[in-house]
Amino acid sequence: MFRRIWQWLKSLWEKFLGLFSQPQTNSSETQPLSQSPPPLTDTDYDFLFGQLLEGIAQGWSPERVKNFFDDLGDRGKPELWQEWLQRFGERLLASPKPNDELAQRMVRFAHLTQSLSSLQILGTLANNIGTELLSRDNSGAIWEYDGPDAGVSPAPQPSLGENQENEALENLVVKLQENPNLLATVAQQLGIQTSDPRVVIQKMVSQLGVGVENQQQSAEQNSEIFAQLGLEQAKAGDLAGAVDSWESALALKPDYHQVWYNRGKALVQLGRWEEAIASHDKALEIKSDDYLAWNNRGEALGKLGRWEEAIASCDKALEINSGYYLAWYNKANFFVSLGNLTEAVNCYDKALEIKPNFYDCWNEKGNVLRDLGLMEEANKSWEKAREIKSN
Repeated sequence: MFRRIWQWLKSLWEKFLGLFSQPQTNSSETQPLSQSPPPLTDTDYDFLFGQLLEGIAQGWSPERVKNFFDDLGDRGKPELWQEWLQRFGERLLASPKPNDELAQRMVRFAHLTQSLSSLQILGTLANNIGTELLSRDNSGAIWEYDGPDAGVSPAPQPSLGENQENEALENLVVKLQENPNLLATVAQQLGIQTSDPRVVIQKMVSQLGVGVENQQQSAEQNSEIFAQLGLEQAKAGDLAGAVDSWESALALKPDYHQVWYNRGKALVQLGRWEEAIASHDKALEIKSDDYLAWNNRGEALGKLGRWEEAIASCDKALEINSGYYLAWYNKANFFVSLGNLTEAVNCYDKALEIKPNFYDCWNEKGNVLRDLGLMEEANKSWEKAREIKSN
């Protein structure tokens, strides 16, 4: 029952969180392309890029990605897509909304293009946009997911008994009570005026045509409910509440990689460093190639003054994705803390090769060059930082 309720809620949230313009369907869409099709509009690019990223999330190979562009003919030329992606990136970065799920898919796209020479420049641009979105800590954003771990076939879970089902329902009621904005939005969409979450749930059940009695929900599905509720709480700035929801999800599904990651990132933002490290360790036990988890783990280790371990964690992130500029930047800062200023400058330079307009990096590099007695170079670095800040 709750899974179908959740799908209804998710479709509602997508109206507010959706990033891709949906084109109007008409009969011409089923017709074959003419020999001289019109150029793509930004709406067309938005929609097609959404399809591409959805395919990547479902496990497309590099060859399948290449075929996607080849099938578009002249409209799949990388240079045209680069122009659009630049505009799209500017729109994304100008918005304060957290877009971590989209950002993660863009980074995955970049990884797939590394073996595709014709798409490497496009992939690099996507990687830069994605990593910048993922680094925006001031938004309180948490990495988002669209359901259970992609590509993982969960083991069959036993159905919950009546007492567990009732407990899950009560927890859902509590979570809606704790998120009045969500409750009000759902009630408005249902066309009812109430602040009682039970009334809202019963209305959803009624609209979905699902009876409350004799319905059983698996632990897998209930864990997804708590995972998604945690995301909503995180977006609303209630990180402590989000952690509680994710812990409820993990009690039901201990191998839920994305939830361990989300919980760890939230704990970093809450300053609960030891717990954050432990949560990222659990995520990495499940998915060892999660470079974002390695980097966040490094940040937490650095906050505890465990510099060598922090650098080793950043190195693991960079082994997986050498283009992740934040790992280079964090590694540089850890070298500064250890007093290895020359190596810190080298790492700052690596980060700036990937992200030339990184203000903090230019500024910190200037400080280190000053400490090395290289005042002329320090002044150049600070001047570059001022130039970026003024723009």
